[in-house]
Amino acid sequence: MSPQSGPVVVPLRSVEQLTQLYRDVLSPSFPPAELVSLSSFLADHAAGHLESLGVVEVPDGAAPPSRQGAAGPGSGTADGEPGEAPAGRVVAGVVGSWSAEARVLLVQYLAIAPGRRGGGIGAALLGAAVAAWLTNLRPAMVLGEVEHPGFHSASEAHGDPEARLRFYARHGGRVLAVPYFQPGNAPGAERVPALLLMTLATEDPTATSVPAAPLRTFLREYFVDSEGSLADDAPTRALLASVAGERVELVPADELDRVPVGLLDETSLRAPAAPAAL
Repeated sequence: MSPQSGPVVVPLRSVEQLTQLYRDVLSPSFPPAELVSLSSFLADHAAGHLESLGVVEVPDGAAPPSRQGAAGPGSGTADGEPGEAPAGRVVAGVVGSWSAEARVLLVQYLAIAPGRRGGGIGAALLGAAVAAWLTNLRPAMVLGEVEHPGFHSASEAHGDPEARLRFYARHGGRVLAVPYFQPGNAPGAERVPALLLMTLATEDPTATSVPAAPLRTFLREYFVDSEGSLADDAPTRALLASVAGERVELVPADELDRVPVGLLDETSLRAPAAPAAL
């Protein structure tokens, strides 16, 4: 990666690259409750449920990584062939999951390795990924999850929620007026309260609201896939009720007082446990 050419964004398809992304970029950037396990991360890539793009820094004199376009989640990658990974270090990555039924693309993770933040890497990565997914998938919307800065504090390890919100807003992000929280990564797993669900791209960029139907389908699918079932608790009911109408309002990132907050109590802080085996 040279200063003249700027960050080069490439698909990450080998087990080696995806493992680097997980261990060197995602793990230092997100609290454990927000991360799936490495084994699940690799398995979901192999099954085509996830796709990652990243910035690979190559040693001096090495060939630059290929700019081959992303195929989109569902194509199946992570084949594990070590010869397919170019030499270099993954220093940033974005991970997307695609709901074909809802036509919704969720940016599950976007992160830069510690010590490499700044210099336009995040902007280049997000722009390239969203452009590729819009071209290849034609989603109804592209979504991202962001911690609510009024309920999550900045930390050296995991970054500043206010800065992250401003970053997405600079790139067209708007907040859905729903009381969102991140589902647990498995039955009984810890949930993450008070997140913001943002649109990063929509079919009509000038609209002040989006159709609710794709969101309903996406949320039900996402929660069932993550937690193993659709919980019948107050926060889940409130979230689904917020998308029960025809459209959902989009709120500017500097007007968070208009967005309901997905708070959790002791009874809903974890996903429902898996049913006991008979």
